[in-house]
Amino acid sequence: MTYVYVLSRSGRPLMPTARCGHVRILLKEKKARVVCGRPFTVQLLYDTDEAEPYLYGGTDPGRTNIGNAVVTEDGECVYRDKVETRNDEVAKGMSDRKKNRQARRRGERLVRKRRAKRCGTLSTKLGSGRLIPGTKKPTLVKDIINQEARFRNRKKRQLITPSVKQLVDTHLNHVDQIRKILPVKGWCLEANRFAFMKLEDGSVRGIDFQNGRLKGYASVDDFVYERQKGKCFCCGAPIEHYHHVKEQNDNGFDGPENKVGLCNSCHTKIHIGELELDVEGFGKKYQALSVLNQAIPYIYLGLVERFDEENVFICAGYDTKEIREAAGLDKDHDIDALCIASMATGVIPKQPEEQAFSVKQYRRHDRAKINNQPERTYKLDGKTVARNRKPRIDQKGLALSQWYEKQVRLCGRKEADRMLSRLKVRKSYRRYNNLYRVMPGAIVRHDGRIEVMERQQNNGYYFNLRCGRIKASECEILHHNAGLVYI
Repeated sequence: MTYVYVLSRSGRPLMPTARCGHVRILLKEKKARVVCGRPFTVQLLYDTDEAEPYLYGGTDPGRTNIGNAVVTEDGECVYRDKVETRNDEVAKGMSDRKKNRQARRRGERLVRKRRAKRCGTLSTKLGSGRLIPGTKKPTLVKDIINQEARFRNRKKRQLITPSVKQLVDTHLNHVDQIRKILPVKGWCLEANRFAFMKLEDGSVRGIDFQNGRLKGYASVDDFVYERQKGKCFCCGAPIEHYHHVKEQNDNGFDGPENKVGLCNSCHTKIHIGELELDVEGFGKKYQALSVLNQAIPYIYLGLVERFDEENVFICAGYDTKEIREAAGLDKDHDIDALCIASMATGVIPKQPEEQAFSVKQYRRHDRAKINNQPERTYKLDGKTVARNRKPRIDQKGLALSQWYEKQVRLCGRKEADRMLSRLKVRKSYRRYNNLYRVMPGAIVRHDGRIEVMERQQNNGYYFNLRCGRIKASECEILHHNAGLVYI
């Protein structure tokens, strides 16, 4: 059954209708107007009675996929969707912002340092330098700091991580989006607390949580030593060093999944880029579940703010499974949400006839002026041999200083100097964003069809739509990116 969502003349949501023919007549007689094409929503242009809402919604929370559904008191489904989030991109976006910020500040400091050196105002002799307020003797100035540290200027500290906050906002914003077209009275949320040790071993019970795999080992290194039987992960020599697969300054954790035992030779080769670790399955485990564990309490508090506390319900995963099996439904995010919503009514849900909506989340704003900054590159006979003069943090591959030392060891200093003189350098430069560009997720019309713009190409001259690569001049922009977009 296909539903048309209806708004009153004042913009308040009314009960949806399946009388598509009657809606067509209202549109033809100018008694209603189309507000949105997907989901299809109309607004009445005459006064009508606004009944009290009695619909109930439900959410199957998740990190990358979310299910939502709305049912009547009789258990009939009037709305169902599956949401694809972009939560896993948040950490990468913050990392990219950090790199661009560090590169910009380092460049500004070096410019000031060169200017001071040229003007003779920078002293590098011990015992002389700049007189810092609060000191009696001048302090040696190695770098000219660009500006004061501002990390303590925040008035309100954020209690949750950006990834968790974004996930909470995504859940609650979509609930608000549904409430704009449906008169929802209450909401039900599936709240699970994932126990990671039970996920590792289903037989763990009660106090057995204390009997983890590290029990009996003095440290994580001892566990890794026993796991590898005292042999290097790469060559089989005795273990002399314990290496983090993902560095701790890059959100790597100090657990057995992120550590390998290496000999000194292999460890050195890995850090200078001569050897790569061929590992699979390493890294932080249950990251998505950990984020969800933190987000669910905040989602519940947000629902309480939107509905009365007596109209917000909580259920567990086994409750959802019991109702799904009783109704004979398949497992999916939107079907689970349908079962969760029906718990508020106490009625077994009916098999939905209509297809669920698909919703995809796009990044709404990108205020960064710098798009990216390619590194300084050194090429020998057209082949890239090194990047940067000295290795930066987390650099993959050789820097110029490392490459030169390697050539000295292999060919001798004379031949290394000759190769050094033949290098061609491509300087580092910045690529900037167009601050007035159309963001992905915009709704455009092309050839009479309405499409979602996935991304731009060639500085905005082309749009990537689902139907292919189209010139931007041939597309009419109907709506800019609204974050959560029906596709």
